[in-house]
Amino acid sequence: ELADDSAEDIAEKYRRARAAQPAWAAVTLHTRLAAILRFKNLVEERKTELAITLTREMGKPIRQSQAELDAVAGRINFFLEHTERTLAPETVLDDPKMREQITHEPLGVVANVSAWNYPWFVGSNIFVPALAAGNAVLYKPSEFATLTGLAIGKLLHAAGVPPAVFSVLVGSGSTGALLVDQPVDGIFFTGSYATGARIAAACAPRMLKLQLELG
Repeated sequence: ELADDSAEDIAEKYRRARAAQPAWAAVTLHTRLAAILRFKNLVEERKTELAITLTREMGKPIRQSQAELDAVAGRINFFLEHTERTLAPETVLDDPKMREQITHEPLGVVANVSAWNYPWFVGSNIFVPALAAGNAVLYKPSEFATLTGLAIGKLLHAAGVPPAVFSVLVGSGSTGALLVDQPVDGIFFTGSYATGARIAAACAPRMLKLQLELG
């Protein structure tokens, strides 16, 4: 049994993330990627216990849980390989009178509301590149994979990601709704069409960066 985060808890985690994000963005990309590599190594070292936790709480066969964790390692390797090139500034005009350049800046604080069926793989598709790019992440796992979400947070913190930069929110749909109401800079949601539609309606007046993967 786990206690839901209260509205005050969620607001405080947002405030801490907002305060911590600039310092995280200011460290070198190499430092952030090194932390993500350590996270990947910890996941691989503890794959057996992490797979057991996943199977016990959401029910997929243990071999599928192990396969998901193997897939996460491969996905993290993809981000480690491509992030530096993806984030590199791009000069589009360079002549004696004018120089134009595209740079890639972190959004700031992003909300990641993840799925119950592939919490490691679906979640890491968002929080790994978000952290690599210098964002802080408020991660709300499904209530059917909360222990896995807490394990993700614990391993990221052990790998060197500051606790305020990656916070796990505990609760069900009402917790996710409270998270969406925070003044975040982007929302990334995987889940049902109905919930996605509600999130889109809430985000529209705020012109937020929004990514939806819906059933």
